[in-house]
Amino acid sequence: MTLPRRAFLGAELPGDDVAFSPAGLTIAGVSGGGMAASAGLVGGDRIFAIGDLPVRDACELGVALRNAGGRPTIEIRYVRKRQVVDKRVPVVTLVREPGVTYGELAVTGARLRTLVTRADEPIACVLVLQGIACESVDHAASPEEPLAGLIQTWTESGLDTVRFDKRGVGDSEGGPCAKTDFETERSDARAALAFAITQARERNVPLVLFGHSVGGILAPLVGGEAAAIVVYGTPVERWLACLRDSVRRQLELRDAPADVIAAEVGKLDELAKLGELNGRSAAYHQQLDQLDIAAAWRAITAPVLVVRGEHDWVVRPDDQERIGDLAASGATIADLPHLDHLMGWHEDRAASLRDYGIGRFDPSIAITTADWIRRTLRA
Repeated sequence: MTLPRRAFLGAELPGDDVAFSPAGLTIAGVSGGGMAASAGLVGGDRIFAIGDLPVRDACELGVALRNAGGRPTIEIRYVRKRQVVDKRVPVVTLVREPGVTYGELAVTGARLRTLVTRADEPIACVLVLQGIACESVDHAASPEEPLAGLIQTWTESGLDTVRFDKRGVGDSEGGPCAKTDFETERSDARAALAFAITQARERNVPLVLFGHSVGGILAPLVGGEAAAIVVYGTPVERWLACLRDSVRRQLELRDAPADVIAAEVGKLDELAKLGELNGRSAAYHQQLDQLDIAAAWRAITAPVLVVRGEHDWVVRPDDQERIGDLAASGATIADLPHLDHLMGWHEDRAASLRDYGIGRFDPSIAITTADWIRRTLRA
């Protein structure tokens, strides 16, 4: 059986802190064409089960929708004005990104969703290694996301692309992602690299790695066979030191008092040990902190492009620049105005701090990286 497409609930959600609770998922509204509309849901209703699975947090919702995706119908149980309602509805699966081939990759204990785009006349194949978040890189339902724009523009610029969803994310089996450790994700990235190499060979083009944030840490660990490496928002210093520095800097930019900054930075190590930091497990943070990232970069002989966003307050510009001092062939540095750590565009610093995570796509990152790849591979 092929990896099923996950179900499409079609519910509008408020922020996670409002939407999810031990009692279930409270929705803000309903969009057309989804299972929520078929079940008669309206804003303010609280879903407490899809099928026989609870939906008390985003992870549980993802599991329930993946489970529903392989069925013809599913029961949605919800509460409206203290009245419990059970509705069995036809399963509606999520639409697919236009021009994307959906496949699967077998890894130990799971199958991961792969997404491949092909250019008309390819010059390279780019494997995308995403950052720390347990979020899908499948943007069929969110075409406005910066990564979606990046993939589309790359494809139009002559670059094939390969993406994959982490365990327990999107359509991918396994997980939950929040409990997956870093070494497992490194192993999965190696499997994705092998898959991308076969794609590149089929198209008779070189392979390029694009690593975003933690994906940029993965790039030198798995990318010895890559013809070139591009990273964005990627640290070199030890992981927990990077996080402490990041928290301190962002609080200073928000004019937080010194005692508040000291307290927040002081809590960080304990949160990492408890597995309550950035939605990742204690093992994940411990394994990542043990890495000698600088040593990994010293082993890289391929050309490297380091892209830095003007409003990236997560990783210091000088730390990113160190990659050029470490890699055997050095690195080209490209500074892009207005972009934050998540590659979103903001008018100014205040907007980037206020609206972090909802910046719009700006084609400068796609144009800059595609031009560099073209020039580098022709050299």
